Amino acid sequence: MAEDAWNTRDPERVSLAYTEDSEWRNRAEFVKGRDAIRDFLQRKWARELDYKLRKYLWAFRDNRIAVCFEYEYRDQGGQWYRAYGNENWEFSKEGLMRKRIACINEAPIQPHERRIAVDDDKGVHNSWLTEQGLAEQQGNVFPLSGGNSRCY
Repeated sequence: MAEDAWNTRDPERVSLAYTEDSEWRNRAEFVKGRDAIRDFLQRKWARELDYKLRKYLWAFRDNRIAVCFEYEYRDQGGQWYRAYGNENWEFSKEGLMRKRIACINEAPIQPHERRIAVDDDKGVHNSWLTEQGLAEQQGNVFPLSGGNSRCY
């Protein structure tokens, strides 16, 4: 599952989910190829410490999936951040991701505002979809609500 792999913060493991010629747009950075993806992830997780991610299925059709997500991390100075975003994914016939288009916004948060990157399982949750009223639209059965359900 994508969320589980990314939460390992292991660039080698994560990169294996992508085709050799996979193309990414991540914010303003364009990345092409599995080796470049691995390098990108190494840089990312070197500066985004204690990174923790939650992904939610938004829509899918044929070989394309859209997800929304949020993650938290701290920088080397100890400032915490929460990032929100959307990703569009396209898969090869072999099931590897060949395109990833990500739009991400982030804001600084105080340590007491953390809701994902916490040290105990009791606090690991995501309420963004609930805050937006999306979980209720599905009778609180949004496909990946709570950050604990697994879909992909």
